[in-house]
Amino acid sequence: MNNVPFPLILPIDDEHQVYKGFISIQNIEYQIQLQLGPKGYLNGKENLLKLFNEYPQVKDLIETKLHQATNIMSFLNEFKDIIETTAINKDNKFSYSHDRYSLIYNEIKNIGFENVHEISDDMLNITFKSVDEQHRKHLVKINLSNNYPFTSPKAEWDLPIAISNYSTLAKILSQHRAFVIKYQLFFNCMDDLDKHMRILEPDKPKKSDKWRRIALGHHCSLEIQINAESPLEMKPKIRFFGSAKRVKDLQTKWKASTWNKNLSIHQNLLDSFQLVDNDNDAYEDYTTTGDIECVIYLVVEDFIINAYMK
Repeated sequence: MNNVPFPLILPIDDEHQVYKGFISIQNIEYQIQLQLGPKGYLNGKENLLKLFNEYPQVKDLIETKLHQATNIMSFLNEFKDIIETTAINKDNKFSYSHDRYSLIYNEIKNIGFENVHEISDDMLNITFKSVDEQHRKHLVKINLSNNYPFTSPKAEWDLPIAISNYSTLAKILSQHRAFVIKYQLFFNCMDDLDKHMRILEPDKPKKSDKWRRIALGHHCSLEIQINAESPLEMKPKIRFFGSAKRVKDLQTKWKASTWNKNLSIHQNLLDSFQLVDNDNDAYEDYTTTGDIECVIYLVVEDFIINAYMK
């Protein structure tokens, strides 16, 4: 009997899915009745209900574990760990101990310290890295609140898609890596544009930037919007900037051109406007605009929106 971790918790049904009894945690006896599985429940007496009412995050976490549980001993160990981590002082506030930092440390250890780019001394701010097939480094910054793991981490990254909320470090990093893989072609296309075209804006492109403003010559430029999901499949949206006459010529060339999804974006632009690759250093200073009359053409499929300015 002494070798049984929780001797006072016993099954009360033939399938061994419903259990009832007492569990001792930090010298406090909790009377509970529970059922494992997706339709599971956990009932308790006044001391457990008071804990759940004061800290609903604890209840949510335990219910999540309960619905995922298939083994009573594994669940009771997790239940005990969660309650022990939730040490409450006389002011009814969390009093975090070594257990909390052990939890974070073990999460990072399971992920792999080789994936850590930076970590603060208090382990509340962690930056993980993912390196893609072109050896580009992608970072995800995670902030843990003082209530972690009972409140979800906050995370931010530089990708063309917003982050979803996840409850663990491992799930955030897994989602980050999945998107890094998904957007490889997009990253390749943007790197190709930056290499071969003269980029006016943004000055310091981020991996989440889906646009570029590109110099065309004769004080003209274009702003191109790239579809991150399928960057090569169809003609991108473009705005032209420059003198009215030259922009009209550019717009005519763009409408007449055929988009080849088997070519890079920069090569499609070179072919459409008879441009010179930026690898050739013999280009003029396109940034001197002076007091010229300008027109902006927004080209969206077959529609053209004009905006004149002085």
